[in-house]
Amino acid sequence: MRISGYLTAYNQKPYLIEAIESVLAQTLKPVEIIIIDDCSDDGSRELIAGFHARYPDLITPIYHPQNRGIAYTRVEALQRVTGDYVTYLDGDDRFLPAKLEKEAKLLQKSPQAQIAFSNFYYIDEHGTRTGVWAEKAKPPEGHVFCRTFARDFPRRNLFRSELVNYQAWRQVGFHDPNLHIYEDYEMRIRLTKSLRVVYYDEPLSEYRRHHVGLSRLKLARHFEALDYIYQKNKPLLNDLSKAERDYVNQKLGGWIAQVARRASEESLNGNQRLQAAQLLLAARRYDPAIFDWPLLMRIFLPRVIYQRAASFKRSLFGREQ
Repeated sequence: MRISGYLTAYNQKPYLIEAIESVLAQTLKPVEIIIIDDCSDDGSRELIAGFHARYPDLITPIYHPQNRGIAYTRVEALQRVTGDYVTYLDGDDRFLPAKLEKEAKLLQKSPQAQIAFSNFYYIDEHGTRTGVWAEKAKPPEGHVFCRTFARDFPRRNLFRSELVNYQAWRQVGFHDPNLHIYEDYEMRIRLTKSLRVVYYDEPLSEYRRHHVGLSRLKLARHFEALDYIYQKNKPLLNDLSKAERDYVNQKLGGWIAQVARRASEESLNGNQRLQAAQLLLAARRYDPAIFDWPLLMRIFLPRVIYQRAASFKRSLFGREQ
């Protein structure tokens, strides 16, 4: 089995050495490692060049002259792949030594499957393990399209760094360059619609979680991306049973609605009343059960009137007690 690996980098120099070395240390060696740097300015390019000089026949560096975004970066890396199977790693994560070997053997034993994924550890910015992804329930195998679309996986986090049949992936199509966040989620929806998966029940990689990143983005951006993903891929539900469609819409719709409601409140706190109103209406569209009267009053009533109404309610509530 000829396996290619690609690694994305953007201003992750403190972690990049560990990421690259974790791929080099695999018990089953990849035939190539594509490292694509999205215009870092922290010395990552020079670091990558050093590895290329040491492993010129194994490592292929790609340097962007300007920042293109993660989806475009992933697509460009995938277009350079020459192996039969491909996996990937972000520049701040790490593979454990037997990751490729164990997932490859699992695929060889499961000819009906085109994707293999495994459990993984969460680590902090210092590399200390803080938890395990699938700590209790074992993730599903086989046809996992509904579970993937609904994000019904441990901690609502999907599998990552999966090993995929490259030609099957090419036929499905790569990442959507319109997305700057959740691009992997959208990609996996389409992958699992067509391809079957198998799961290795052992942590084989480490996923670093920071206090920065997606959590720093405005919630309106999160909702915008999730709404786009749902609307784009909604036609993929058409050939499912009503029960399956209801399951996806309820699981996913409830989560997107909560994101939209929180985004509405965040927008209102930033004095963006029109955006707050639009987001609250969007939350209702995804989950009609959401009807936040206090938030609605804050949006549509002048601030002075709302504050007086809230003060009256508190005084009335106090007297009733």
